[in-house]
Amino acid sequence: MYQDFEQLPHTADIKIRVYGKTMEELFWHALIGMFNVVRPIAPSCSYQQDRLVCPSLPERHDVQVRAIDRDALLVDFLSEALYLSDTHDEAYLDVTIHELDNQNIKATLHGVKISGFEVVELKAVTHHELRIIQKDGVWQADIVFDI
Repeated sequence: MYQDFEQLPHTADIKIRVYGKTMEELFWHALIGMFNVVRPIAPSCSYQQDRLVCPSLPERHDVQVRAIDRDALLVDFLSEALYLSDTHDEAYLDVTIHELDNQNIKATLHGVKISGFEVVELKAVTHHELRIIQKDGVWQADIVFDI
């Protein structure tokens, strides 16, 4: 069954598995998963089936990230989104990817202002257990977040 992401059990941190039919979709679902598992508190939004749904995503930030390989690029991309989230009190629920290859991404994050998180605030995106693979025609990656 194809889905965008799921939370996996982890003893001390938060772990998600993300899926995508394309590499762009994998990065998009990783961003959505990272923010939805910690349940941002956004006054203009509501939760529907455990997903934060907002009438609009007015906050925008252009990002450009370079890394040594695709795995590091995913971690660095999510780390940049987490940094911007902390800096601007925002959660990003969508992304427009302008360019993506194994070492570079140019994208625009779309989000909303938040007042905090219901579950926990993420400290960092880790490289622990991360490996992007393709299985049955679907890309997937397990990502562990330090809390």
